[in-house]
Amino acid sequence: MMNSMNRYINLYYEYFKVNIKGALVYSTDFVFGLVSMLIKNIMKFLILIFIFVHLDNIKGYDFNQILFLYGFATVSYAIWHCFFINTISMAHYTKNGLLDGFLLKPISPLFQIMTDGFDDDGWSELLFGILILAVAIGRLEIMSWSILLIPILVVSGALIYASIALLGSIMSFISVGYNNLSDVVMDMFEFAKYPLTIFPNVLRTVMTIILPIGFASYFPSAYFMSTFEEGKIYLLLTPIYAVIFFAVTCKLWNYSLRFYKSSGS
Repeated sequence: MMNSMNRYINLYYEYFKVNIKGALVYSTDFVFGLVSMLIKNIMKFLILIFIFVHLDNIKGYDFNQILFLYGFATVSYAIWHCFFINTISMAHYTKNGLLDGFLLKPISPLFQIMTDGFDDDGWSELLFGILILAVAIGRLEIMSWSILLIPILVVSGALIYASIALLGSIMSFISVGYNNLSDVVMDMFEFAKYPLTIFPNVLRTVMTIILPIGFASYFPSAYFMSTFEEGKIYLLLTPIYAVIFFAVTCKLWNYSLRFYKSSGS
């Protein structure tokens, strides 16, 4: 098992180097993509600023608390964006017959899809999110040992995003090229930047149980925002939940692969 893990780690490193070199071949496009994504994130953040210009809080959450949650969710999402974005692009691989080539190689098809290039735009989003999160940590004066867990928690959030994206992509095996569900999942990821408690009960249930976006940001952030006493539990629960959820989703994805029928493209 360890040999297999080391093999995939080495393979990922090699794929990553190739992807970086490929992105830098078109350096102008690379820079333009980074700048465009940065501007997009700044515009979204300005909406949050505009809200707090007119309101002191959002259902009891002050600006600093929302700022932390916003930064935390952005970093988690950006990690997924940088390293797992292809989990949402399954329709592209099935519709164009690209998955067929992966199935012929002695490597996990899912691993090949995840390493088949990356969205370089996500790097500016990651830097922006880290900046927002750092500012929020300073404003909330978080100085305890728990701050050391934040990197683990944001990576756990990224795994949850990847798991949800994989669940949405399974429809591509049933109906080749189907991607509407993936689009809905992408839109719902934006909700992770705001407190779960501000949404209606139905949506709150969906984001906790069916598509557990709440575990990607709100629940692990609760301790740092001091919103409820049970928040400390999620410092431990979130990484465990993320690993189990991701493992189960990968198993389900591999099982669903047997229903795949080539498009013949």
